[in-house]
Amino acid sequence: MKKIIYLTIAAFLWTSCEKDFLDTQPQNTISSEQLASNPASFQAVVDGTYAAMRTFEIGDRGGHIDYGHKAITTATDFMSHDVTMPFLHWYGFFYSYDGRVQSNSRARMVWNTYYKFIAEANSIISSLDDPSALDDTGKAVLGQALTARGFCMFYLARLFAHTYIGHENDMCIPLVDGANFEGKPRATVSAVYDQIVADLTQAVDLLDGYARPTKQAIDQSVAQGYLAAVYLERGDWAQAAATAVAARSSYSLMSIDAWLDEGFADIGNGEWMWGADIDAESSTIFASFFSHMDNTSPGYAGALGVYKLIDVDLYSQIPDSDLRKTAFVHPVDGNPTYPELPAYANTKFRDATFFEADYVYMRAAEMYLVEAEARARMGDASAADVLFELVSNRDPGYVKSTSMGDALVDEIYLQRRIELWGEGHAWFDLKRLKKPLVRDYDGTNHASFGLFNEVAEGNMFRFQLPEDEINANDAISESDQNPL
Repeated sequence: MKKIIYLTIAAFLWTSCEKDFLDTQPQNTISSEQLASNPASFQAVVDGTYAAMRTFEIGDRGGHIDYGHKAITTATDFMSHDVTMPFLHWYGFFYSYDGRVQSNSRARMVWNTYYKFIAEANSIISSLDDPSALDDTGKAVLGQALTARGFCMFYLARLFAHTYIGHENDMCIPLVDGANFEGKPRATVSAVYDQIVADLTQAVDLLDGYARPTKQAIDQSVAQGYLAAVYLERGDWAQAAATAVAARSSYSLMSIDAWLDEGFADIGNGEWMWGADIDAESSTIFASFFSHMDNTSPGYAGALGVYKLIDVDLYSQIPDSDLRKTAFVHPVDGNPTYPELPAYANTKFRDATFFEADYVYMRAAEMYLVEAEARARMGDASAADVLFELVSNRDPGYVKSTSMGDALVDEIYLQRRIELWGEGHAWFDLKRLKKPLVRDYDGTNHASFGLFNEVAEGNMFRFQLPEDEINANDAISESDQNPL
């Protein structure tokens, strides 16, 4: 019988018996025999997953756009209309939407990356199957594994299916555990989100009181942060708001000076909730976020002129009083510090080192925006207060909104686009809010190979399942494939 690809990956991760897979695994993955003799060693598997999340070619030898979680969130930004690039280069196949096609290696890279992380999480979850019998260390390990599985399923669900609301009974992704390696069919969107919520809810309980050693590790606030985002996706407004508040409770917003002065390069930033601490040993050099997104770097963006720009229409909506606007090159005045950069080029992401700047996965500003939107959806007047607390920190001229309902939601969405630009949220927000892709308009600065529009919830807003997965999995047929 054929075996499903992601479960085959899980088997090789667990038994360590295939050289091809060993080359792409975190260096500190340990054997099942070691784990059985020392349950505390499960933390080493979790730490290995954190390392894999920023490892070169973890997905499937995808070249210099294959460097883990940050690589994929960056890819989705190029599928939005908020980030532009001047010519076809790395990430160009995501920008043109060719990377979502079943025969494209990039679709396989996305699939494999997250299912590899899920496989490692499942090896822990299936072994620590009785939380009541665990000590505090065991509970913390299980909580981290459940969060890892939950957030990976959340990304896969949004990549390979439409948003939750209105699509609850659509086909989503296969739900797998560590119990067996047989192929699984695509579960419904509702079933997948139920599992995600169950994982993250349990994780929040298990991680209560856990003090992580570094921000590279998952703690309760990270589990709460993803749970808040999932609740927002599902339309559970009250729970989204409350959970977002809990998630950000121990963090403070960075000042606008910090935001503009390398606020996105150091995990020590007080607003960062979770990230990767990159050093000389873990750096993936040119195959890295800053190589692609830092227009001042010696990487692809800076040295080769594959500049990453803000969409001109979005730029025009940023008030001149908003200091975040200065993170993009003025179309007339330019940028005196970086005179070689073209109009609209971003200076938000700058690495003062040689590819050792850190990666941000989650920060408190996102939680303010989740809370504000959830409260606005409920008709809660305090939504404007939450939004004001965030935006007035960035824009001295900002006046608290008097809007309510959909008008306020639209304001919050604009602030999401500005605040979180380049951090991996733009395409997912288009899907969640059921908005169209709009690149082809008068005055656009989008490149010709990406100059097209797509209707809201069009076929292009879903990745196709990788061709190899369909060929290898008896439980999935061509009829189960997403449309081209």
